Amino acid sequence: MIPKETWTAENGLPDGWTATADATINAVMRALRVSPKLLGYRYIFLAAHLILTAHPLDRMRVRRDLYAMIGETMGTTKPMIIRSVRYAISQAWKAADPEVLRSYLGGVAGSLREPPGNIEYIYLVAERVRLIVGDPLEEAFRKEAERRLASRFPWLND
Repeated sequence: MIPKETWTAENGLPDGWTATADATINAVMRALRVSPKLLGYRYIFLAAHLILTAHPLDRMRVRRDLYAMIGETMGTTKPMIIRSVRYAISQAWKAADPEVLRSYLGGVAGSLREPPGNIEYIYLVAERVRLIVGDPLEEAFRKEAERRLASRFPWLND
């Protein structure tokens, strides 16, 4: 289901990191009471996976093309994805424990009466997973930027 180029070690991800991240996505979504029986569950899972495995410079492109990437991978249309994700979020929002929502979503949730938008919810899930398992791409990106700065501006090495 998930395109091979998004999860191979060629992206700079350590061996086993994607399996850990995928298991954590499942755990977070279950804690938020997203039912695995719903089609929207698969779309949210794939969206969070794509965001987490994208290179830091490509994350905005992934956000812009998220529905198109999911549709291409899953063989469906953008309206179907939007509708399925919205339904899964609304069902999870009704079933979720308010304390779990507060702890997972923090101040971002604002009012717990109505659920967040699709993209906001997907990014909240992805960010929660990133906090739990870490972000090796961000660390590699930071080290590369520091190396380039040090080579261009040697006086910063002091």
